[in-house]
Amino acid sequence: MRYASPMSSSFVYHSHVHQSDGTVITPDIAIDRVFASGADGLAACPVSRLTSAATIQQTADAPIGTPAVILLAASYGLLIAPGVILEDALALSRAAWRLDDIRDGYGDVTLGSWTIEAGKKTAFQSESLDCLMSPTDVMDALGNASGLKPGTAVFIGHPAGLGESLSVDRFEVALQMGARTLNYGFEIEVLA
Repeated sequence: MRYASPMSSSFVYHSHVHQSDGTVITPDIAIDRVFASGADGLAACPVSRLTSAATIQQTADAPIGTPAVILLAASYGLLIAPGVILEDALALSRAAWRLDDIRDGYGDVTLGSWTIEAGKKTAFQSESLDCLMSPTDVMDALGNASGLKPGTAVFIGHPAGLGESLSVDRFEVALQMGARTLNYGFEIEVLA
């Protein structure tokens, strides 16, 4: 008797990689390993928590989340994108840069975030990437100093953590390096 093979669990990341020469490529990357930073370092997370949704549902008492920089390992190198670590989801932007294109200015990249309520935009958290866990530290923590396996996504959150529960309509994050910016945002639908 033959048994069905176990189903794989992966998330197809439809990326828009903005390259240093001004071109944009759109590869699809299957993500099958996910890690997120927390109080105890990096922890494995279910792939099913990944989303690039334009609207995210949360309970009224859920913390707003924390902005994150995401390292994504593809077969052609490491990508970097903005995202958010939420209580029940890991939200990632479809816009990314090649890490090699910004490596020399990595510490000059700012991860910023904003909340929007009733049309009013308020700064939430902002941090230079050199204040967060570095790509080298991530690779060392995951036991592979030479790189991450393709298909791995690592969310490196702002040190402040998930934050408090706030009543907001939208949450936005951005990575900014000089005039170059990657943006991501989503509407928040509160569950009754």
